[in-house]
Amino acid sequence: MKRILLVDDELPFLKSLRDGLLAMRDDLALHLAGDGQEALLHLKQRKFDLLVTDLKLPVMDGFQLLAHTSRLHPDLPVIVMTAFGTPEIEERLSRHSGLHYLEKPLDIDHLANTIDLALKTEGRSYIQGISLATFLQLVVMEKKTCTLKITSGQHSGYLFVRGGELIDATTGEKDGEAAALDIVTWADAVIEMDPVCRRQDKVVEASLEFLLMEAFRLQDEANMPKVEDPDTATEKNAAAAGPQTCELDLLEQVVTGMKDVLEYAIFDRQNFLERHSPLPCSLDHLDPTFYLEAAGDMTGLVGNGTLNFIVVRGKACKHLMLECLGYRLVLRLDTKAKASRTFAALRANLEQARKNLP
Repeated sequence: MKRILLVDDELPFLKSLRDGLLAMRDDLALHLAGDGQEALLHLKQRKFDLLVTDLKLPVMDGFQLLAHTSRLHPDLPVIVMTAFGTPEIEERLSRHSGLHYLEKPLDIDHLANTIDLALKTEGRSYIQGISLATFLQLVVMEKKTCTLKITSGQHSGYLFVRGGELIDATTGEKDGEAAALDIVTWADAVIEMDPVCRRQDKVVEASLEFLLMEAFRLQDEANMPKVEDPDTATEKNAAAAGPQTCELDLLEQVVTGMKDVLEYAIFDRQNFLERHSPLPCSLDHLDPTFYLEAAGDMTGLVGNGTLNFIVVRGKACKHLMLECLGYRLVLRLDTKAKASRTFAALRANLEQARKNLP
């Protein structure tokens, strides 16, 4: 019995897919989810053989779902229900990725055949390996706004996208178009997604389509470099991100255990949203870098004291912003909470948690 998760925000459409597939096959166990967050709950509860999802979903959209899936379930095959562009793009995507895609409205016979193909192809991951280009093509065609953090082995970089257009890119060593061209050619890439574009000015003039086609051309000329085994690639990426991931996990663990904290969001130094409270989270669109850097500049002008945190008070709550372990935190506190006490408790709890590490 093959277990399949179907994800779409239109319940009648989902039920029609389920009924149509069950009428054709009796060896499928079908589970339904109406948004990305509900789908993640299903994926945590049981093992699936296939994920079939739309990209336009409420609460957590299909892009965020796929980004989470790439990290938590890297070997799960995926079928994306969407509309693609030209036949040339479709042919290239089919040749260069493990992605199966279908145009809506769906033909149930075609869906059944695609499910057969996906289930027979073991270990094909949507966002692992060379299918980074596939994900970016979807971003373009769906006119997505986001910041993508890309990790490949020892390399990491960011792509800033607004309305499907590439705004800026950075790898730390390179910026702009040079960084973007490097990133889109990385193999065995793991993608993390922030639903906000964290850059304002358009620095890159070349379109993502051009950069993708250039990447395809380079891969063709190199005759498709050998892709590492997914398990090996995952181990390498985990080893490269190990210490940072450990610190991030520790920080989130401490923050979630604090009673005064109603919501939290944790950003890296590129303002990329790394972790946050369960969706919907009111903090994920904030820009803590702007406030912290402005306050730091004021501290420098005064020439006395140290910036520990910033407090923004509102009628219903207050927000605490601070830097910790190389990350930037935004905490929404109860109005009765004392910011200085929360800050002191955070530091003390972190110190204790570090002592308890094996």
